[in-house]
Amino acid sequence: MNKIERVRGALAGELVDRVPASFWCHFGPDEASGSGMARAHLGFYQATAPDYLKVMNDNPFVLPGVGRVSVPRDWLRLKPARRNAPARSKYLDGLKEILDNIGDECMVIVTMFNAFATANDNMLGYLDYSDLGFERITAHLREDPRSTMTGLSVVTESICEFTADCLELGVSGLFLSANGGERDRFASEHFEEYVAVHDRMILQAALDAGSEFNLLHMCGGGLRMGAYKDYPAHAVNWAPQANNPSLADGRNIFSQTLVGGMDQAGALVTGAPEDVESEVRLALAEAGGLNFILGAGCALVGEAPTQNLAFAREALMMAG
Repeated sequence: MNKIERVRGALAGELVDRVPASFWCHFGPDEASGSGMARAHLGFYQATAPDYLKVMNDNPFVLPGVGRVSVPRDWLRLKPARRNAPARSKYLDGLKEILDNIGDECMVIVTMFNAFATANDNMLGYLDYSDLGFERITAHLREDPRSTMTGLSVVTESICEFTADCLELGVSGLFLSANGGERDRFASEHFEEYVAVHDRMILQAALDAGSEFNLLHMCGGGLRMGAYKDYPAHAVNWAPQANNPSLADGRNIFSQTLVGGMDQAGALVTGAPEDVESEVRLALAEAGGLNFILGAGCALVGEAPTQNLAFAREALMMAG
């Protein structure tokens, strides 16, 4: 099987020659768009040989209308992002360069952060996916849900449009990093009203634009994971180490393909080859060989040695 066939088979629940694997990480600020982004991702691809490539998106999502959201009524002033904004155009240029080089070898999926996370750019005035911004958005939703939801709808509209542009360029799908699902943040009905409605719109927009690989990443710890089970995604990913259900428990929640199984701060980053192999075998024993793609629970912490990512792939080959 080639890489595309292997991933398609895993997503369809078919028997594959081996479980696919892919890992991802953040890159430096000079590698967030344009040729710098392309060089970083292509270098990572050549060094680690993943079965699909997730392209990171660490660019501030600038929305006209207000430079910084300080009070709930500020959300009413947000306007959709300009389609020809320089940051957006440079990202698409880098994405095209990646696709021109490896688009025939493997699936390439593009990263978008959900509206709850993207709104941090406007809460704080700079890119910062910290709890500080999340807590402010949470407070605004509780204080003035109408105004805040109006702003989040504008953010969602822009994310949907950007996602469609990426798919038109030729990517295979969307990696949606979905924040805001902690059990202690919102009651279940408020999560559905404030967060899930926008998540679903973005994933559906990707499907409507031709995505064949919607990968939902449920970001954070202590998540109410059952709330995500009916999202329009082909595969799901989360960090069991962050007070979340195990892979085995996830099998009882989700019908989609599971992606993950390895600790993003564990053996992949600091372990010896035998540690990596042991963790791979534990993941396979827990998740099984069907409807499973090996990965980490989140972006790798720090700079994981590329040889460890190769060891993980070799362990999959040995396991059959």
